[in-house]
Amino acid sequence: MSARRPCQRVLGWLGLLAMVCAAQAAALRPASDDEIVETLPTLGAYVSEQRALRRQLSAQPRDAKTALALSRSLLERARHDGDARLAGQALGALRAWEADPAPPADIRLQRATLHQYLHDFDGAAAELEALLAATPRQPQALLTLATVYRVQGRYADSDGACARLADAGQPLYAQACQAENQALRGENEAARRRLDALLAAQPGNPGWRAWIHTTLGELETRAGRPDAALAQFRAALQAQPDDAYAHIALIDALIDTRAWAEAERLLGSDDSEAGLLRRAVVARARGSADAARLQGTVAARYAQAGLRPEAVAVHARERARFALDVEAAPARALALARLNLQSQREAIDFVVMQRAATAAGDAAAQAEVVALARQIGLRDARLGPGPAEAAR
Repeated sequence: MSARRPCQRVLGWLGLLAMVCAAQAAALRPASDDEIVETLPTLGAYVSEQRALRRQLSAQPRDAKTALALSRSLLERARHDGDARLAGQALGALRAWEADPAPPADIRLQRATLHQYLHDFDGAAAELEALLAATPRQPQALLTLATVYRVQGRYADSDGACARLADAGQPLYAQACQAENQALRGENEAARRRLDALLAAQPGNPGWRAWIHTTLGELETRAGRPDAALAQFRAALQAQPDDAYAHIALIDALIDTRAWAEAERLLGSDDSEAGLLRRAVVARARGSADAARLQGTVAARYAQAGLRPEAVAVHARERARFALDVEAAPARALALARLNLQSQREAIDFVVMQRAATAAGDAAAQAEVVALARQIGLRDARLGPGPAEAAR
């Protein structure tokens, strides 16, 4: 079960960015000295900071710096807690520019990031294209756009955004971006060669190396080479030990290979949404004494976050994994995985649905997953036999 490129990171990305993905965002230069790239405050610090920012914004509703600071703080907490309502509040912090036909670039970029987090990928793409129409040489917007299209399974459109990165003065990012798409199509040997060359191009850049190693790890996961994937994720963390995206990717690879003890050790007491879900999965697999407690904690978080109906789609993949691997409810997992695939089409989304379909004994759903993957051009050994290249 590989991690989602949060934004990370995005995601954290959204968690890359979880914005673009965590690994990607870490390697990018902030758009301004005021941009918050990553903060990990305590809950008390979040509340105190947000209270002060709300007061400032109430006094000056069109102060873009304050609005962005509040919006980013709320989104960071939303990512940690898995609460889509906080992302809605983050959008609300930018409401002064709702009717503005030409808002500041940072406002548009933040709105796009929030739409992406809320799985409104069309809305995110529209914001980014509008931003790029005004400022075409905006690397962060282009990389985010390439990721949004990739998440939707629109690889040709993602290729186009990747190519535009070279015109924006970022040829290495353009090549790395294109290599990710090559790998998703199963062009693994070509993608490996390209990514290995990119590693050599930036030997002293830990963020860059973490991103490329993580991309290689995901390639090897899809190619059905778990040991090679583990080696790449470990190399990513060796390059940048605090890379949250690579950390979760390694844990997922360990879960895939049933290395429960090491996965549990790496998770520690992580109480983020991503961490709690994986702790619950590992605890159930190991029959740990705290399995029931962790299951209840995760279920309560999902119930709280799901008070708004639209939040169900935001967490559909995670809920599907929870239903499948913790609650042993494959029929519910399949329904959630199918809902998720309507908007989000990363490799892991297909794998989760196929696993749920297999557990539910639904052969038609299994065929549906494979057909949709082939339709968008995805090649993943975990989905069954494909072209020879996909298995190399």
